[in-house]
Amino acid sequence: MTRRVLFNEAEFGKSEDLTDIGRFAQAAMDNLVADAIGYPAHWSGFTASQQSSQIVRLTPGRYYTGEMVYEALDETDINLLVSIPLASSDQRWVAIILRGSVEEEMALRYLETSTDVETSEPVQFTVPKVAARKVGFTRQLGEASPAPAARPVIAESDAVVAWVLLGSAGILAIEPGEPSRVKSLYEVEGRVSDLEDDVTGISTRTTAIETDIVNIAARLRDIPRPAIMRQIQRNLGQLNREIVLPEEARAHVFDSFLTWDIWDPTHAAWRGRVREGGRVPYTSESISQLTLATADDPAVMIRNGRMIPAFDEIVRIANEGHDAALNISQLTHTVVTATRHEVARSRVAWGTAQLVCTNTQYWANQLAGVQIGQMFTLDGETFLLEGSNGLVHYSGQDMYRHIRRAIVEEWSEVWWTYENTEVGLNGSVYAQSFLNAQPFIATAIELDFEKVGATGDVTVMLCTCSAIGAPDFGQVIAHVTKARDALVVGWNEFVIDYTLLEAGKRYAIVTVTTGNHSIWCTGANKFTGGTRFACTDGVFQQGDLSADFAFRVRGARMRQPRTEIAFDPVALAGGMTDVEMVMKSWAPGGTALEWQFRPSGQPNWYPIEDDYPGGGHPLASLPALIELKLVMLGTADLAPMVVVDNKLKCRVGRNSDEAVLVSKVVNFGLSATQIVTQYLLDAFDDTIHDFTPQVIVGATTYPATATTVSIDVDDPKRRFVESTFTVPPTTSARMAPKIETDNVVDVPFVNNAMIIAT
Repeated sequence: MTRRVLFNEAEFGKSEDLTDIGRFAQAAMDNLVADAIGYPAHWSGFTASQQSSQIVRLTPGRYYTGEMVYEALDETDINLLVSIPLASSDQRWVAIILRGSVEEEMALRYLETSTDVETSEPVQFTVPKVAARKVGFTRQLGEASPAPAARPVIAESDAVVAWVLLGSAGILAIEPGEPSRVKSLYEVEGRVSDLEDDVTGISTRTTAIETDIVNIAARLRDIPRPAIMRQIQRNLGQLNREIVLPEEARAHVFDSFLTWDIWDPTHAAWRGRVREGGRVPYTSESISQLTLATADDPAVMIRNGRMIPAFDEIVRIANEGHDAALNISQLTHTVVTATRHEVARSRVAWGTAQLVCTNTQYWANQLAGVQIGQMFTLDGETFLLEGSNGLVHYSGQDMYRHIRRAIVEEWSEVWWTYENTEVGLNGSVYAQSFLNAQPFIATAIELDFEKVGATGDVTVMLCTCSAIGAPDFGQVIAHVTKARDALVVGWNEFVIDYTLLEAGKRYAIVTVTTGNHSIWCTGANKFTGGTRFACTDGVFQQGDLSADFAFRVRGARMRQPRTEIAFDPVALAGGMTDVEMVMKSWAPGGTALEWQFRPSGQPNWYPIEDDYPGGGHPLASLPALIELKLVMLGTADLAPMVVVDNKLKCRVGRNSDEAVLVSKVVNFGLSATQIVTQYLLDAFDDTIHDFTPQVIVGATTYPATATTVSIDVDDPKRRFVESTFTVPPTTSARMAPKIETDNVVDVPFVNNAMIIAT
């Protein structure tokens, strides 16, 4: 109280002075409440209870709002009958809100009627006697709705003393408006004491943390930078792919886009291809069999699908003489399982965009069989895998790649272990080996028969020899059977498929028959180029140095060193940007198979090259049709060969303008909120290409929060893109990079990809 009323015992008191006594006391209380308590709209002392199914009773209490304190001196009953929802399934929340008001209370008092004390007579009147600050109650209704009903929104300037939940039968629950209750100093002191205890504990822990931070700071130089750790993770990911570690959850996964192992073409967002790189899909493509424009072209000769330039037949290797006869059925008849190998495949692909990808270095031995299936077929063939533990024997079978916009892939071995046929033979088995000094194409084998028996066909095989010079029945490269009725005494020609015999290798002529036939042999070691063998059990061969077969190996002498063969054109509605061909072929050293093409409407034929005059490309105009011809270059003694069969396929396609490459779910084996992706891009041009790194967690796609792009100093069209993503805690994610181009003739591709959980 800052002011009080003073009286002198001799003065006449006035009513204003008496009023000031109460007014000054109330003002002092108001200031104390405003300064020390200061609640904007709070209550104290009230309790709410249920008196019936529709009546709530509130006990006396006080309402604080700023410096004002209002008081309810009596219990108050509030009837909520009119607020009860009508529908039996509905509920409604009702907020009971406090309101303050000032009311004057009247009382009877005697008043003087005159200032003259002698004549004045007191008269009784009703006059204002008390100015009371009273509490009133109002209701704020929520919407009636099926459970759970929503509470009404209360203004910040209002104080809720109680929440009442109503159902169709009446009051269901009463909750105090605790957030608006005035907290006593005792309660506040208890909370403060708890906070002080917490602060003391925090201070102790903070001191310990500071010590730890100082120790960590001293060791920071010993911790590799994140960039170095990501380089290590990238190297580990590459090694994992090359040595084929078992699949398991890892915090980092690397892939070189050679196989479909981690990519998910079944995902709804997938749009792309995996073909030695992550590439845009084809909006249109067609696979067809290549056929000759002229089936009986005199410039070539075809035998069982094998096509070589036209030739004249001459004797290449011969051993002639009649020193002794050998009955080729005199040995115990055995069952021989011979493996006949097919011609190796080659692949030619070219187009307007860069096709060669340096990720081919990741074709490890363990992936060679996958490489054969993906790169050397256009119709999903399955090839035999050879080697220990089911892995591919890759030695001596290297891939040769050159050119940037064109790919020429050929297998260095002429005969392919991945595609073969087992031939079961029964009879007496003899063989004659010979050393081939000059490469040539064998067309027939001749044997000089001394006697022809009454029955029994004769099978002649041509196979390679093992390291010890013995015939290898598992490496048969040609075989033919001649019926008994076709055999004659003297020279018999066994016509074989065109077969390339390489220089410096040993081969063997193998006879198998059950007939009582004899062939002439030479003796006295007249033939020094090989050895005669007898097979006694289908596997073991015993050499005989006393005699050799009388035989001739006939071969081709080409009429022309250069031959052109026209093929039927290939077409694609809407135009093409890429062409790819797969064939069985060989092209020994000094020879070549050169494909040429002519887009429709253009006058010139074009070879398959990387660069063309002016820097453009003949397919840049998206021709709907191209003519094809094959140029076979060789010598008089040697020529390339192509097998014209149903495996000679051509694929033409037109690029799309975008790709989304979605990986399968990568399980990290840990929970992470930050993910890093790394991509190596090739053939990238900032002016027409866009690349957007993305990850998918659950069903949500997240953009990168930060991305850095590095340009390869040796190749300005190569980019290394590293992106960081902030995601909710997750143990798995998908990569989903997006490629876009303004020109389908010029498209980039992803060389390799990596995802890291950090």
